[in-house]
Amino acid sequence: MLISPPFLTDKHDEKDILETGLQLVMAREATTLAPEGNFPISQSLMWHTGVHLQAPKIGSGHAQVRAIADGTIIFVNPARTRVDDPSDGQAYNPFGTGASWTDNGMVIIEHKTEIGADGDTATVVKFYSSYMHLSHIDTVVTVGKKIYRKDVLGKPGSIYDHAGQLELSVSCDEENLQKLIGRRPEWQEPQSAPTKDGRTDAIFGDIYVYLPASTPINSAAMKPTYHLRSTYHGTEILGTAQWVRINYSATLGSCILSSYNTAGEKIGDCVPEVDFEYNLYKEATARHTSHPGESNSSSASAWYELLRFGRNIGRGPNVADKDPLPADAIHWRKIRTVTGNDVWADLNAPGSYKFSDADFLPVIGWNCYHDDHQLADQRCDSDKLKCLISDPLDPNSKNDNEKLAQRIGSQDVFPKLARTICKFPNEWDKTTLETRYKFMSERADIRENPDNWTKARKHLEAIGVDGLPQEFKNADWHFHPAEFIRIFSKCGWLNDVELAQCFPRKYLQLDNTQFIASTVPWQTAFTRSSRWALPFNKATRKYGVANTKQRLLHFFAHVIPETGFLALMKEGDNAAGTYLTGKPYYPYYGRGLIQLTSLTTYQEYGKFRRFAHTNQTSLFADLGWNPDTMIALSNTNYNAVNCADSACYFVSSHAGMMKKMDHGIAQSDAIAVSKCVNGDVSIEKLNGLDIRLQCVLFLRDALLDRISNAQTETMSFNWRRNSQQEQTNQLDAHGHHIKKFFLKDSPWLIQVPLDKQRP
Repeated sequence: MLISPPFLTDKHDEKDILETGLQLVMAREATTLAPEGNFPISQSLMWHTGVHLQAPKIGSGHAQVRAIADGTIIFVNPARTRVDDPSDGQAYNPFGTGASWTDNGMVIIEHKTEIGADGDTATVVKFYSSYMHLSHIDTVVTVGKKIYRKDVLGKPGSIYDHAGQLELSVSCDEENLQKLIGRRPEWQEPQSAPTKDGRTDAIFGDIYVYLPASTPINSAAMKPTYHLRSTYHGTEILGTAQWVRINYSATLGSCILSSYNTAGEKIGDCVPEVDFEYNLYKEATARHTSHPGESNSSSASAWYELLRFGRNIGRGPNVADKDPLPADAIHWRKIRTVTGNDVWADLNAPGSYKFSDADFLPVIGWNCYHDDHQLADQRCDSDKLKCLISDPLDPNSKNDNEKLAQRIGSQDVFPKLARTICKFPNEWDKTTLETRYKFMSERADIRENPDNWTKARKHLEAIGVDGLPQEFKNADWHFHPAEFIRIFSKCGWLNDVELAQCFPRKYLQLDNTQFIASTVPWQTAFTRSSRWALPFNKATRKYGVANTKQRLLHFFAHVIPETGFLALMKEGDNAAGTYLTGKPYYPYYGRGLIQLTSLTTYQEYGKFRRFAHTNQTSLFADLGWNPDTMIALSNTNYNAVNCADSACYFVSSHAGMMKKMDHGIAQSDAIAVSKCVNGDVSIEKLNGLDIRLQCVLFLRDALLDRISNAQTETMSFNWRRNSQQEQTNQLDAHGHHIKKFFLKDSPWLIQVPLDKQRP
């Protein structure tokens, strides 16, 4: 899923862009510290569909409102022009006297995307985002129109006369909620011990491991030979059950293990494992080879998954889809215990269970609230939600709305509200306003001054919306939209439409001494992405390439020229069964998405995956397995899973490559990553560099959250002066020219086309 905030800026840091685009509106009432327009309830303890967000300033105005993800427009309520009449329903002022204008423009988008796959079946999810209080809606935003992430919807409006604001909401129906969170949408006791591992169709973000009290521990770092329970005979145990969170993103390349008690309260962090992710391949290989014999029950690939995910996830639901991992494998990691001691613990101990952010664990705050049985009105009558907000030292506060309102913004409550998933009707449905808000007329302050109810009712009718689509009204499960965006920003799984958008629509390629323009039609991009989405996503997820959109950018920027836009899986396609024996690495031609080349590279990959040595033919006898069968025989006959897996393996196993990907997206970064793929050669010898550098600019706009409006961008770069090797003045003993070379040229200056890839 590709998702981004509704407001974008020209900042370069992705985390900066995310948080700036999700800035909450500060409180205007002394009765609470909560931001105005809070989720899931307002200061008056009424259900509130979304959150109020403040648009950042860009120049002299506010940032425009943009679609948070690809989707289809299903409803538009045009914004009414502001009027100066203080008695107008939209000029209602709940904070005092005088006019206080609230805009009523609204857009609703239906989103359909993927977050993973169960075997070969994609986990397809559908949800809705709504954008309320727009002051202007772009004329191109019409019902039925396909909209894309980052497309402009309109301008933010005023909420009670505060300009540049928006109410964003995210909702879904019960069927899709179960797909989104991977479990039944019901309340679960946060402190209950799990009885099975989390989902495997969707895995993203942080990893969470439940450790039972019986977990083996050791105060000293474990010897390399003690990575199997059959070889370790220690007697120390954890003693008290706890949780461990494995985070690979807080510091790029490093890993932080945080400990929590069974109530979800943080115990503390261990010292970060510096560069642990960058060295994951090396560590997995070391643990695999540490036990005698390296039996067929073990592979470095499966140990790699154990270290990254806490378990062997494989590529499908069956045992045959998994690379071999010993049944008694120990996952030693240094953790902090509930007593504050740092020890080595087996995170794969019997009785341990593993999860990810995709499981929306109750112990870290995610839970479903649907115990309000009076949903005919807008009042929150959820006992569980009131218990969450109430003061644990004052049991009576649960039944006192004033005390509850004062606690909504407190630091021990406010963060928890962001992880509530609540069932209640949409607040904008005009057809049910009378029933839902009638209780307001019974409030003491309104009974004393009935005119207040008249004004409030007039405002509700002016802001309420007629004709809301029934499927949107049926989507009565609501997420905190900012937290929803934060969580799913960690999901790097791309559906076929999102992947197709990563193919440059136009590009320039050096032909002899001139650049020639080429075009990739949408149908070509979509056909190839549909064919490759599943193996591509499984591989990028396994090796952490999908952990950040910047890594995906660098990876795909090299896959595109390596494979001729996902068309070439075998160097010198030998579909006819012939081999180019003149190649120095015959018969180990390049195969896969980032093409493995030479016997040594194939041997290392085969060892990592533990491919069985079944091939005894003279052609591949020194390898022991057939790369034509296991990876690619030709451009039409290939193993897509291994083509993708071997490419991401290359990224993980190549010392320094992932670190270079994480460094940035400047031209120097792209060239540094190119040298990992092509060898540390001089720049004129980097094949396909012209397309690689253009892809970085195109993918920056397609994948990252930066504003991307430009149609072209000027690019200057050093490379070869001719696409063909040229004769030099180097002579042999007889005075003949003996070799051709690529010759370096002064910088090329080209206008890179940035046309978006669209149907």
